[in-house]
Amino acid sequence: MPYTPHFVAVLFAAAVLAGFFGALLGVGGGIFIVPALVLMFQLPVKIAVAASLVSVIATSNAGGSSYVEQHITNLRLGMFLEVFTTIGALSGSVLALYLREWVMLMLFAALLLYMSWTAYITRHRDDQRIASGGYGSAAPDAWSRRLELSGRYHDQALDRPVEYVVNGSGIGASVSYLAGVASGLLGVGGGVLKVSAMNRYMNVPMKAAVGTSKMMIGVTAAVGSILFYLAGLIHFYIVAPVALGTTAGATVGTLVMNRLRSVVLKRIFAVLMLYLAYGMLVKALALRFHILLPSLGS
Repeated sequence: MPYTPHFVAVLFAAAVLAGFFGALLGVGGGIFIVPALVLMFQLPVKIAVAASLVSVIATSNAGGSSYVEQHITNLRLGMFLEVFTTIGALSGSVLALYLREWVMLMLFAALLLYMSWTAYITRHRDDQRIASGGYGSAAPDAWSRRLELSGRYHDQALDRPVEYVVNGSGIGASVSYLAGVASGLLGVGGGVLKVSAMNRYMNVPMKAAVGTSKMMIGVTAAVGSILFYLAGLIHFYIVAPVALGTTAGATVGTLVMNRLRSVVLKRIFAVLMLYLAYGMLVKALALRFHILLPSLGS
């Protein structure tokens, strides 16, 4: 596709949507912008991943500060998990430079399918646990107690404060490392795994997980983007409209997120993950096995 004003306008619009949904779900927009660049604009996946990482840095700055101001972000928990995510991001960036494109697409599709399934089966969990006080009555583990990782926030949709006790720090740290690998490898900021890990394994409500992840993904993406820049894969004529669009979308998304119920957030998450997984799987099968299925983006 030639680089024209129309191309820039469509790219910017796609990035706005990616930033908006990324802010709603704490995933930075990379999980949406990479499939969009590959499927809609026919860009090589490694260039799409590189552009996505830079846009994740921008959208993290735009959205993360808003969640901090709303006291949704758990700063202590974010700093604890970021240590492991950063190490993983460096590992993933090295892998990305050597893996074949179809392998990366298959990994991306598998990740999306897993996240869709997880969000769907736990869609009612948050509201039920908040209503019963389950998040606040859990027992902290040793790391949570020592580092004072537990927190609270005000849920606007429920119009009540929500307290939660963090546990499962070991599992959370392990998944955060894998999230870092996913960030460097796939350009997704790692938020897709961090939100799931905090919500499912660490007793963190969905909204607090989203806000905390939003703060973390910028650091993770910055680490991963260094090797892509050195390899000459960051194309600034692609990065500029993508970064501006995701920043604009994220600004709006952060204002909407806390007004929605958790079950709505998880339903949106599940549907979008399933949609994008199919598109990436179609492209991977065409590249490797020449199997042509109906495409969503081309």
